[in-house]
Amino acid sequence: MKRTVMRSAALLVAFFGLSVVVAAQQFGGGATVRIPEGKTRQGDLYAGAELIEIAGRLEGDLIAGGQRIQVTGPVTGDIFAGRLLAACATVQLDGDIEGDARTGGGEVIITGTIGGDAVIRADRLTLSPSAQIIGQLDYESRTALTAEEQARVGGAVNFDEIVDDEEEDGSSAGSILFWGWQMGAALLAGLIAVALFRRVMPRAVTAIADNTTAGALLGFAAFLMVPAGAIIIMITVIGVPVGVLSSLLFLVALYVAKLPIAAWAGEQLLARAGMAEDSPYLAMALGVVVLYVLFALPYVGWLIWLGATWLGLGAMVLGVRGNWQPEEA
Repeated sequence: MKRTVMRSAALLVAFFGLSVVVAAQQFGGGATVRIPEGKTRQGDLYAGAELIEIAGRLEGDLIAGGQRIQVTGPVTGDIFAGRLLAACATVQLDGDIEGDARTGGGEVIITGTIGGDAVIRADRLTLSPSAQIIGQLDYESRTALTAEEQARVGGAVNFDEIVDDEEEDGSSAGSILFWGWQMGAALLAGLIAVALFRRVMPRAVTAIADNTTAGALLGFAAFLMVPAGAIIIMITVIGVPVGVLSSLLFLVALYVAKLPIAAWAGEQLLARAGMAEDSPYLAMALGVVVLYVLFALPYVGWLIWLGATWLGLGAMVLGVRGNWQPEEA
């Protein structure tokens, strides 16, 4: 079951193909994301596509989800030294990864060199005769590597066998039920927000598209400054009630911050399907489901949550500010 959720989430990233650029970090989406041979791309690449092909040089990290990922060119980085993080149906690493590799998929094939450690979860893992892992290998698979394959690993090799889904029904069912409960609560909150804030919500959604950078910066600032301010206020005895109230309101804001992002994502998907004029309730419902599937992605789900929270906080600030401004004649 966990394997199915991981694959479905990766395919959703590929299907939706959302694209944003934040500083040196880039997100590529669509049917295919490709760095052609002989080309160099600077900065981290966040990619979601049916096919992700890195034939050129990527000077940064690769964080990718899709049906198939093939890396034949070198991947290098600065601080993280070219860490590769991927989740999809098939991952094939033919090039040289100067840093660590974290991959998950139905099948992982390594024919190149991984300069650091490797953490892999796959139904089937293959290390070809030309493969080399300089560091440690921690992997989960249905079958263990042969002695010849293990000899291609410079560090320690740690293996955990993947058990059949039937044997882990208890824990998987509990996780899925909890995930479903969270999504259902967010869906209810989103529908209520659409009904109660008919003017603020559209302005917040517009701010996501028109003021992405400003919204992200505002959200980041609020994420850091509001808790710090509440702590400072609580240092004084008279400020304890105000500090506690501010903290509670901030927690509520963190929870609902994803709702403008959900509404925006739902509108984008409906527009792609030729249903742009449909109900905002439908857009919110669709967006909430999409976000919670993305939040469930292994390794990168928490990053998506963090980005959605920052941008959502900023969008709410911009939406409320716009609601207070008088309408132009």
